[in-house]
Amino acid sequence: STKKRQKQSAENEEASTAPSAELAADADDTAGFKGADSDGKKYATLDDMWDHELREQGGWYEKANSYWTGVDASVDGMLGGFQRIHDEDIKGSRQFLNEFLTGKHGPKVGNARAIDCGAGIGRITKALLLPLFQTVDMLEQCAPFVERAKTYIDDVDRVGHFYNHGMQEFTFPADIKYNVIWIQWVAGHLTDTDFIAFMTKCQGALTENGIIVLKENNSTTDEFVVDKEDSSVTRSDRHIQTLFKKCG
Repeated sequence: STKKRQKQSAENEEASTAPSAELAADADDTAGFKGADSDGKKYATLDDMWDHELREQGGWYEKANSYWTGVDASVDGMLGGFQRIHDEDIKGSRQFLNEFLTGKHGPKVGNARAIDCGAGIGRITKALLLPLFQTVDMLEQCAPFVERAKTYIDDVDRVGHFYNHGMQEFTFPADIKYNVIWIQWVAGHLTDTDFIAFMTKCQGALTENGIIVLKENNSTTDEFVVDKEDSSVTRSDRHIQTLFKKCG
């Protein structure tokens, strides 16, 4: 589950920037991936898994939203009962992000605006992004989390927009561009098709020198793992890199 993925060691986490280009995909690139779900059902291919999951009663995204609606709207809830990792998580993310804000890897990334995708109650918005950016927008599917964020975040006046949508259905406003699009521990809830579509949309929402940051836990083998409880998939690094290539 997301809870299980969040408690994995930092060695299995990936913080990476996605390139900017047009969508170009070869549907056979992911054909070799196999895996299983948390009930023990094995899949020979990704297509087999998605065919099964998307036909199941309840719906992939609806089941995820139902799961998260039942989670406590607190930092501990956002971290699946592992609130103790919060400080270390924010510390590592801040160090990573500062390398781009200070120009260590090329032109400096600006600090005018960021967006927190799958923001929950605003744990990352409050502790990481608002101290570094002038304005932060939040994108979150679960309505109770959006409402809690409005009281949880101290400097809420600098939250530009609370977008109560899932990433799979969200379209970035044409008149807003972001220096940083932050996506942490939520991309596993996207199908592969929607992952590619969302990342492609992200590229068009960036400022010059803007970056997309994906911080995600990976499977320790080349196989995917589907969590039936929260409707998510843990992908291997190679799986994620293959999806990146489909985004351009």
